Amino acid sequence: MVQQVEEQFALLNGMPAAVREDSTGTTMDAVLKVYAALARWGTRDPAEAQAFGTRMKQAGVEPFLLGERAQSVLGSYASDGELYALRGRTDGYLTACQHRTAVQALQDDFPGVVSSAWAVESMDDFDEALRDVADDPTPMHRGQIPSWAPKSHWWWWQPEPVAMDMREFGDRLYAGDLGRGEPGSADWLRCGDKKCWCYTAPG
Repeated sequence: MVQQVEEQFALLNGMPAAVREDSTGTTMDAVLKVYAALARWGTRDPAEAQAFGTRMKQAGVEPFLLGERAQSVLGSYASDGELYALRGRTDGYLTACQHRTAVQALQDDFPGVVSSAWAVESMDDFDEALRDVADDPTPMHRGQIPSWAPKSHWWWWQPEPVAMDMREFGDRLYAGDLGRGEPGSADWLRCGDKKCWCYTAPG
């Protein structure tokens, strides 16, 4: 994925200015796809993620991220994240977290990248939706949270504190199909990580 984006950057750098402007939406889309992949890295080495960010900052893409079409793509990406967040009480919260972390990683590497009124409004709406559902989502196992994500990416660690037992967790994941009345039938959902909420969650 990174190599594909770098090839696209090379092509864009060789284009006339007018064509580059027409292509800014494509560049932003490609960059967001790379950051979305980073948000799905799970337990990868945090140092690897940091090195990735350094490479992105050196790739020469920043001029292509502030155009009108690029900002429109960014705003649409945030709006998609908001829709997932609104499904946070059911099946959308993981994807919403991945979207939000992707945008935050982009912002960390390129401060000021969320610049248009539309993109700023979309991000505000996205964050508001995340806050609205933050106490209700189905908790995630530790392995689903990017190892490199700082605690400032608070959306990954909601709800806090976790009061959910494994039975309710299974019912949420599988729409109540685990078979009630079978003691311990949800225990296989425990990931085994002592740092994960599920390790000490009641059965």
